[in-house]
Amino acid sequence: MILEIITPIVYFVFFLYFISNSNYFNTSSISKNWWMIIFSSKVFSALIYGYLFISGIIIGNDTYAFFYDSDIVFSALKNAPLTYLELVFGRNDYKPVPEHLLYYTNNTSYWFDMSNYFLVRINALLRIISLGIYNVHAIFFAFLSFIGFYHLYLFFENKVRDKKTLQFILFGIPSVIFWTSGVHKEALVVFSIGITLYNIDVILKLKYSFLNILYVIIGLVVLGFSRIYLFAFILPLLLAVYLAEKFQVKKYLLGLFITCLVIPIFFLILIDVLTPKVSFINEFLVRRTFFLESVGNTSFGLHENLNNIHGILMLFLQAIVNPIIRPLPGDNNALLSYVASLETICLLIFAITLIRQTSFKSIIQNPYALFSIIFGFSSLVLIGFIVNNSGAIVRYRAVPILFILLGFSLKKSKKDSFILNS
Repeated sequence: MILEIITPIVYFVFFLYFISNSNYFNTSSISKNWWMIIFSSKVFSALIYGYLFISGIIIGNDTYAFFYDSDIVFSALKNAPLTYLELVFGRNDYKPVPEHLLYYTNNTSYWFDMSNYFLVRINALLRIISLGIYNVHAIFFAFLSFIGFYHLYLFFENKVRDKKTLQFILFGIPSVIFWTSGVHKEALVVFSIGITLYNIDVILKLKYSFLNILYVIIGLVVLGFSRIYLFAFILPLLLAVYLAEKFQVKKYLLGLFITCLVIPIFFLILIDVLTPKVSFINEFLVRRTFFLESVGNTSFGLHENLNNIHGILMLFLQAIVNPIIRPLPGDNNALLSYVASLETICLLIFAITLIRQTSFKSIIQNPYALFSIIFGFSSLVLIGFIVNNSGAIVRYRAVPILFILLGFSLKKSKKDSFILNS
């Protein structure tokens, strides 16, 4: 019991010391003390995150399922270290399962789910130094999230109209802080996108090293394993940013971004048609069916008749509206639902304020604004297509809403090349 209290404190103090004494965490607009406060808020959120789930105040067991399954994997380290390494670094989601792995795969929940099993892998690695204490894992995930937000701040710092607005968007929205801090995929998503964008920016400035390339690869790999649909959206958009900067595209910038998105979609549809065994559309429908059949206390109805134009249009409308306005005050009588609903209203007002401060022309001439808005909006609409639960929407939209707000807060793009001026 005493170890469960002391060990997380030791790791928390260690990370604070590291942030305080590392030369890397130096920015002119935010002091070291504030960075430590920001990290502390992430840790507090991660600990509350775990408490709310284990106490049943928030329904769902993923965060603890990842943790408990990792214990099964970690148990192999003592008697069969090669099996442990195979479970952590080898491939999963295949049949037949080798006999020496059956005990572990039969006793875990996510062997046949690449994305969820990736969280089991990370927790199994952390168990080497965590003494099997959940709150230690929570602190490590909070630190990964903090690293992601720090790099997002570095990436956007000189691109926004006002740094105070940037600081509020990244560090002042309660749901964003909370949902991206716990032992779940959102912490990894923020980490991966943050280090990817920052290091790609360094590469575009032509002042990069091998490490910058390595960090981009790590970021994209982590994102691909965590949220494959975000990986699918971000790759063509990053290509569009690169082409826009490389060839100084201004007049047809929006067309460039649309083209870079449409071409991969065309090839995905072609793959679906030519190879029935590899069906991305079927995977989408499976995910959607899972949510439709998993009725919770914050579930709501989605249009299910897709056999005519009216049904498809209704689904498109719901997919756009639901992730923006949910949860509604009447979705659930719980206090947390009312708090989330109030925050949603405040975010809508804030977004409208940002939109009024910018112009359509300044957005379509700024590759970073287009990247942020299209990436956020595409992810948000996909969530709307699949998810029919307000509680899940609040968590899933934390990252997309972040980028939409950032996109509308960017200043006008300079006429000269960003690369040439760097």
